[in-house]
Amino acid sequence: MKNLTRYNGWALITGASSGIGEAFARQIAAQGIDCILIALESDATKLEALAAELAAQHGIACLPLTQDLAAPDAVEKTLAAIGDRPVGLLINNAGFGVGGAFATRPPSKIEQLLHVHCRTPLLLTRALLPGMIARRAGAVVFVSSLIGATPTPFEATYSACKAFILNLGQALWGELRGSGVDVVTIYPGATRTRFFEVEGIGEKDRRRLLRLAASPDYVARLALRNLGRKPVVAPPQAWAGAMLARFVTRRFAIRMTQCLVRLLVHYR
Repeated sequence: MKNLTRYNGWALITGASSGIGEAFARQIAAQGIDCILIALESDATKLEALAAELAAQHGIACLPLTQDLAAPDAVEKTLAAIGDRPVGLLINNAGFGVGGAFATRPPSKIEQLLHVHCRTPLLLTRALLPGMIARRAGAVVFVSSLIGATPTPFEATYSACKAFILNLGQALWGELRGSGVDVVTIYPGATRTRFFEVEGIGEKDRRRLLRLAASPDYVARLALRNLGRKPVVAPPQAWAGAMLARFVTRRFAIRMTQCLVRLLVHYR
């Protein structure tokens, strides 16, 4: 595992109460780095328990923050809660899906997804980046998705938002080379988290989708290991899927993903 202490500051992890975010929190805390953990109010009990566990186990300071990252003032409230703590490692991980036919999805849910996946990580990164550049030490991780690399019917909003993050992360990697700030973007495929359950996908479909899924620990470790090495990384199955899509026409790639979604998923 890469030594993360060189980034000189606290780690801020969004979506930290479970799944990939929790895996990031555990791996970062294990290196003795103070952590700020963000999750929804509905996950407050689990978030506080995780913060207490990591603080006791690793002798670190661990601050749990409940914040709805879809709220218009989410970034301002987060920055106010952070105060003067220097953030040296930012993990933009929080997310959820709104699967199904785009024309039938609730506009309010689409707007929330847009805020959580695009607006908040964009503005949070913009707010914390100058301090990292001034200290010539810092790192930003963006968690995208395989379907950000391949347009996916019936996941149109999620796919578009993850494409935004995929491009933002790679552009910043190029912009910040030589600045002392490392950037990496990871696009996992199916991962063993509660994502599909929260999205409303039935148990039978979830079992099928998760059959070859990566573990959250592996995804987090892959991202952290490649800070300062590569602009973008992916688990093998996601990388293979994205590469396959690059060697066929865009029309064929979209039709292929459309067929796969129809075959594998029945949205509630």
